[in-house]
Amino acid sequence: MHRTKKIGVFISHIYGNYQSRLCSGIIEKASEYGYLVEIFASNDGENLGDYGKGEFSILNIPRPDDYAGIITASDTFVLPSLKQALFKLLKECFTCPVIDITQKSSEYPRIVLENNKPVRDVVIHLGKRHHCKKICYLGSLAESDNNILRQQSFLEGLEELSLPAKDTVYACDYSRESIELALKHILDSQQLPDAIVCYNDRIALSVITMLKERDLRIPEQIAITGCDTLEFGQMTAPILTSVTFPSDEVGKMAAMQLARLIRRETVEPFTTVNAVPSFGTSCGCPAAHPISSYFYTRKLDEHIMSLEQNMLLNMHMSANLQCIDDLDTGIELLAEFALSLPDCREFYLCLYEDWDQISHHIREITFTEEEELCSDTVLLKLAIKNGKRLPECTFTKRSILPDYLYDSNSSSYIYTPLFFGEKSFGYLALTLENSKSGYPFFFLSWLMNVNNMLMELCDKKNLGLLVGRLEDIYTKDELTGLLNRQGFKLASVPAVNKAIADQTPVCAFMFDLDGLKTINNTFGHEEGNFAISVLAHALENSTDETAICSRQGGDEFWVLAFDYTPEKASSLMNHVTKYLNNYNKLHPKEYQIQTSCGYAVKVPESYADLTEMFREADLNMYAQKQSKK
Repeated sequence: MHRTKKIGVFISHIYGNYQSRLCSGIIEKASEYGYLVEIFASNDGENLGDYGKGEFSILNIPRPDDYAGIITASDTFVLPSLKQALFKLLKECFTCPVIDITQKSSEYPRIVLENNKPVRDVVIHLGKRHHCKKICYLGSLAESDNNILRQQSFLEGLEELSLPAKDTVYACDYSRESIELALKHILDSQQLPDAIVCYNDRIALSVITMLKERDLRIPEQIAITGCDTLEFGQMTAPILTSVTFPSDEVGKMAAMQLARLIRRETVEPFTTVNAVPSFGTSCGCPAAHPISSYFYTRKLDEHIMSLEQNMLLNMHMSANLQCIDDLDTGIELLAEFALSLPDCREFYLCLYEDWDQISHHIREITFTEEEELCSDTVLLKLAIKNGKRLPECTFTKRSILPDYLYDSNSSSYIYTPLFFGEKSFGYLALTLENSKSGYPFFFLSWLMNVNNMLMELCDKKNLGLLVGRLEDIYTKDELTGLLNRQGFKLASVPAVNKAIADQTPVCAFMFDLDGLKTINNTFGHEEGNFAISVLAHALENSTDETAICSRQGGDEFWVLAFDYTPEKASSLMNHVTKYLNNYNKLHPKEYQIQTSCGYAVKVPESYADLTEMFREADLNMYAQKQSKK
């Protein structure tokens, strides 16, 4: 029996370090309260063109009544439109309490990671502990909103130290040229700075490299600090002074505050979790721990090796899935790749029943009838649990997964949408070992391979209908649906060649509608066309599946029948006549629908023999027509 107490989490780019740690904190604290966490992860804003339009389908996966509460990490969403759509959904469809993790204002109680004020503490540390008198700030042009806050915190630190702020603020983007230009301005001033406080570790590490290239010693001549404590900055010499973001604590706080709301307790409009400075040797402090470059180098080597292996796996997966002609074959291949996903304990691929529904435009131009599909049905096409395949099944959209799949040992599920452009296919559900909360970055290309496979299968289905329609236009008579001249030739050549090889007789029939000119002149061409169609139905009704029926033009019909004797040919002619007589009795008109026919039977020696056979059939048909006058 699965736990009914659920918390939903909406987040984007879950493979990021911040997002992954944030979710880990939520899962850890929610588990203490007995909640199952279901994470809905998008990858919006990756600049993937039309491919990325379907990111909005993440909002269609959760069932609003399933959740005791919702946590949103709204700052992780890149597209404002998706964020707006999410809040609209929460407001209109969800009745449970919501907590928003955001630095910005929100209509919901929010958790705020205070990661700007610690910059002030770093500045004061530089002034009081290391006696720096000239401190500069190198901000980020790429992240202007946060940069303004950190710059303000920097200036507050200078004010606390009673240090001048003039000519202390600079900015750059992440290109080497931009950083070098900003650094040149800083160094070209009348006095070298004692310290440079950088917007983040990425800029700080670049600055350290460039200062070393100028033979400037750190921290002896210039102290450098960053903000966000990248692993690389903690494994280099000097160890980078930075600011540590306790992302997991933010997640825990969000779960705690949500639990209070669920219990109908009052919570503050916003709750702050403070980032804290992490002092390394780049500011002049003694090393708190020795640098183990060997182990870090080994770790980097393993990481590079993993990236290379995943690139090769992705190429192999992409190449294999591109050649798929049907879904079942694709699922079998996909299962092999899913079993190789690291740390994946449960893997479920769910498809909406209309995932490959033909587009309205294609149905219209191919005269394909509307498909009758149940929009409430989901197909569990691939299910893997603890390394074992489970059978396919269908379930209703009232549940995200069938109830029997939920595992008491699982504390979280990650859901991500399957789509291409604006076409939504369904979604994937994952559970990772040890309650891990984020899949690795390479899984994004893995997802694209799955989406490309599903889209290609849809395209092949549409293309098949279009090709079929083109073949019909080329080979079939539009009025009767029988083969036309081109279609007759394409169908008859292999059939006659087989009869030649088997030495079986072929019968060539020629049918002609009696009195078509009179029907057209007296009752109109629509009635003439109607009579032609009735004769076509009579021929289809009287022949077996091996016979080839065609309308050659006007009221002239050719039929090729195989393994026929003259007696069998006469029987077919009688069957056609009887069909028309019955039709005239059951559907009386002011005219009679009748036909004249002739045939020729022969074991052909070559395809060219058909010309003589149809000439003979034409003469016999004409003789029958004359006998009726």
